[in-house]
Amino acid sequence: MSGGPAQHLSELQDGFQDYLLIPNPGHPFQSQVVGNGQASAESRLQIYAEAYRLRLEEALETDFEALHALLGDEQFHELCLRYIDAHPSSHYSLRYFGRSMSDFLRAVSPYAAQGVLADLAGFEWSLIDAFDAPDGPAVTVEDMGRLPTETWPHLRFELHASVQRLELTWNAPQIWAALKDQQTPPAPEKLESPQRWLVWRQDYRSYYRPLSDSEASALDCARAGKTFAELCEDLCRQMEEEKIAAAAAGFLQRWVSDGLVREVFSHHPNP
Repeated sequence: MSGGPAQHLSELQDGFQDYLLIPNPGHPFQSQVVGNGQASAESRLQIYAEAYRLRLEEALETDFEALHALLGDEQFHELCLRYIDAHPSSHYSLRYFGRSMSDFLRAVSPYAAQGVLADLAGFEWSLIDAFDAPDGPAVTVEDMGRLPTETWPHLRFELHASVQRLELTWNAPQIWAALKDQQTPPAPEKLESPQRWLVWRQDYRSYYRPLSDSEASALDCARAGKTFAELCEDLCRQMEEEKIAAAAAGFLQRWVSDGLVREVFSHHPNP
């Protein structure tokens, strides 16, 4: 069966997309475009390629406002061009185009020498991910109060899709907050040890806060599907035994109040 007009159109679309993603002189798709007295085929295609790259840069500007403000227009523009070349868009939605920015900044010179840039990009992206995460119900304090006491050691928790854990080695959240409020940001400062952060969404708004080592460990246990009893056992390595029950209950109460817990499962064994 020979290809018809639909197949030919599909081939043209694929060729045009390939050119837009990686434009270069002598690209085979140029043979599909006719020049005129005002512009050559290459020039006509380049107009589309430049417009496409400008749209990609606009998407990065929207997603990384604080990074843009910290670098300034000229350096951010240069960063965008290099990122676009290194990471051609691979998804039909621009929503995901900037997902590799933090890794790019961490790996590529001269940005890798400024560790705060990768941390700031990673923090901004986590806020976007939290905001765009799927909706879902949240367990309430009243729901927890109705659970029989004997089931508590066997409880497992499913967290909301927006919940994220970050470890940052620079004061990126403080810089982000100042730039968001159009204030002079603090100077970049590398921390003595990585700071753990929690990012999540509640009531259509993204939130973030620092985590203690013990709460971060407890949250990791919950995300891994461990029971409440196993979570408490993990805390034994970090605090005195007499403090564990109160600490674990306090963590869980705050998670529920903040809308972090989507569902609670109880697999209490039969006597």
